[in-house]
Amino acid sequence: MKYRVLGKTGWKVSVLGFGAAPLGGTHGAFSEKEGVRAVHAAVDLGINFIDVAPYYGLTMAETVLGKALKDISREKFYLATKVGRYGSEDKDFDFSAERVTRSVDESLKRLRLIESSAHPRQST
Repeated sequence: MKYRVLGKTGWKVSVLGFGAAPLGGTHGAFSEKEGVRAVHAAVDLGINFIDVAPYYGLTMAETVLGKALKDISREKFYLATKVGRYGSEDKDFDFSAERVTRSVDESLKRLRLIESSAHPRQST
């Protein structure tokens, strides 16, 4: 796997990322077990950048990804999730500071990266 440094972070991120939208059923039916296996295989092959969003499967992708990540050392991956879109109607778009902050906490819980609403401030 090839890696590139992400901006000025010093993080070496794989040039190929794992897009987790299919874990939310966005591309048709899927097996949760196979989805978890796909995440594990990607990380085993050196992919360390994973992208997801609460919109994918209306939080299902984050929930399934959280199940996969619980068995993977936190030092083995970088995670990106999105904020602002929570459905397909105009009312489902909210980029307010309060909603963005709440969205991050909700995503971290679904991803099993925190248990409480406290924000972890770690630099990995």
